[in-house]
Amino acid sequence: MTKRKERRLGKLPPQYTFILNPYAEYRFTRCPGCERKMRQRKLPLFIHIDPMKPVALNYTCRYCPDCDLLIAHQDEIEELLAALFAELDPSVIGNDYLVMGTMEHQAWRESMKRPMGIPEMLEHLHIFKEVRTVRVQPGGWYPADMDPSKLPIQEPAPLNTSWRKLAGPSDNRPGRFPKPARFPKLKRKPRKRRRKGKE
Repeated sequence: MTKRKERRLGKLPPQYTFILNPYAEYRFTRCPGCERKMRQRKLPLFIHIDPMKPVALNYTCRYCPDCDLLIAHQDEIEELLAALFAELDPSVIGNDYLVMGTMEHQAWRESMKRPMGIPEMLEHLHIFKEVRTVRVQPGGWYPADMDPSKLPIQEPAPLNTSWRKLAGPSDNRPGRFPKPARFPKLKRKPRKRRRKGKE
């Protein structure tokens, strides 16, 4: 039997593990995997915007060379997209989008001089090897014997970016943007007061 070749988007080999950070208040100066200090790497991110608006956005990501991990901040990405499409095509602002991979630097530079079609852009695309999500555990006191799987998770608050502000009221439909989760307050055990001895 002959093995079928796995079909994938992009003609170049996949690169990087990628996280789109949904938290505006956390910047991940340390890697969430190995906890080493993150570096920076500027790359043209290939972003598909519905319905058919691909764009390459030159963006400085957080980068961990040990984990080969890229982190892009969602609020910054949305502000850059809003500024770009306010001039190119305001009708797509607020649409769903997907960060799919990176483009070669040389191809990105050429696309700035001469617009490329989608097939030509795909010739220079590295899709991500893996896309992960990240969630933050809020600090505080937790019981020592508490099951790690039951620890509270801080869900990201809805972003207040121009990409969402300029989208109009139609994008406030339920389920489009996540709502912040409410977590039960952890009760601390009351300390026993020592009674003073009678004289």
